[in-house]
Amino acid sequence: MMFDVIRHSLLFAMDTASKKASAEGRSVLAVASTPVPHADLLSIFARYSRQDDVSLWLGLAGRSILGVGSAMECLGLNSSRFSTVSSEWHAAIDGAVVIGGIAPFALGGFRFDPDCNISPMWKNFKDGALSIPRLAVLHLEDGGCHVVAADYVPPHADLVGRFERIVSLWKNRDSIAGSAPLAQPVLLESEKEKHRWHTLVHAALRDISQGKTRKIVAARMLRVKADVPFTVPAIVQRLKVDNPKAALFAFGRKGVYFIGATPEVLLAANAGVFRTMALAGSAPRSGDPALDAAFGQGLLASEKERQEHDFVVQAVSQALRSRCRCIAMDASPSLHKLKSVQHLVTHFEGEIMHPYNILDIIEHLHPTPAVGGVPCNSALEFLRTHEGFDRGWYAGPVGWLDALGNGEFMVSLRSGIIDGRSAALFAGCGLVAGSDPEKEYRETQLKFSTMLDGVCPEWKKISQCAMKIEDSFRGEKKRIVSIVASCT
Repeated sequence: MMFDVIRHSLLFAMDTASKKASAEGRSVLAVASTPVPHADLLSIFARYSRQDDVSLWLGLAGRSILGVGSAMECLGLNSSRFSTVSSEWHAAIDGAVVIGGIAPFALGGFRFDPDCNISPMWKNFKDGALSIPRLAVLHLEDGGCHVVAADYVPPHADLVGRFERIVSLWKNRDSIAGSAPLAQPVLLESEKEKHRWHTLVHAALRDISQGKTRKIVAARMLRVKADVPFTVPAIVQRLKVDNPKAALFAFGRKGVYFIGATPEVLLAANAGVFRTMALAGSAPRSGDPALDAAFGQGLLASEKERQEHDFVVQAVSQALRSRCRCIAMDASPSLHKLKSVQHLVTHFEGEIMHPYNILDIIEHLHPTPAVGGVPCNSALEFLRTHEGFDRGWYAGPVGWLDALGNGEFMVSLRSGIIDGRSAALFAGCGLVAGSDPEKEYRETQLKFSTMLDGVCPEWKKISQCAMKIEDSFRGEKKRIVSIVASCT
């Protein structure tokens, strides 16, 4: 079993940390790592996620992480969630005992809006939570693979008991085999949902016309039920295959998984150099190259879409200036083409100024106008009053960081939460003056397709069949009306 290679290093790190903890009167983080042959993280995820809460990160910056269990969590509440998590993280890595070449790291996420009432489906996902995994498999940017184990050792610890609890995480998992039955999902959406959306958009446009806001990013939630529990590893596998330009994530909390494949970088940092993007403005894709190019050129030429994108560019630029230097950005937006939708994108890069860290920057970037609105506070207040559901971690920052100041956080778009036989999927779009409710509804449908392809591979066939039935019904209805009219 692959985790056996870390036994001796971990026990040595824990013993050293225990002595230090007893001398200093505080818990001390112990981290041990060793290089191993390349491992398939998705296969390991499929085995472990059936019995343990597992976190999986397949990022765009070259680092991928699979974490099992939690040595400790850095937790934050309310509007101070970023600073509190940052303080707890730096306290944890201060004086950590590290055996091997891998610096301590943590991964997790943050609620979109901590002032929104928490719904039951998000009860296990705190306002801010970064977890240091007990066991992890780490793929580095240079292609290396490492096994990493950690424990947060208190003073006068029972080392034997703690070590055995960690060892128990990997015992017998390699013997787990077989596949779960395929879930048969049913989409729970009705005409009332479209009516609610139109009502929401009209309310947003009213606020915009009255000068209360200039842009509001509204979202929808689509519920899906299945006859048997969803198989999360299968969903993750499909998302990976279908979305090569996206960062893939899956965060498990007490059997509930928040998963997604997001294209939007919030902030990535390496050796003090950061990169981020403004991603806003959308158009559909087409299998016809000429039509696809026409969609893209229409997006680049659209005054409405360019205005929506510029709001994000200006907000990102302003947020970066106070904590970063040597900032460079694209002179004009370009097209970022994904499977079913294409966006306007502007890239930024530069250096993070001392003494700021990645969480300091994220706190001032989130929420960008790409997921909240302009002005931010007015848009958030509108969403709390009118949107009608708790976004939880949807559209919030998710990712990882390490003790060297490196990290990668994405905006958790194209995502959903899976709880047994139930799933809730999320999609949104930016509303500005001139937005059309029906067009924006179709845009959310396009964005839902990422998660629908993962959760329900047959949904396109079902959708097309439903459309044919609906068209047939409409035709029959018209024929009946015509017959009635002729009789009268």
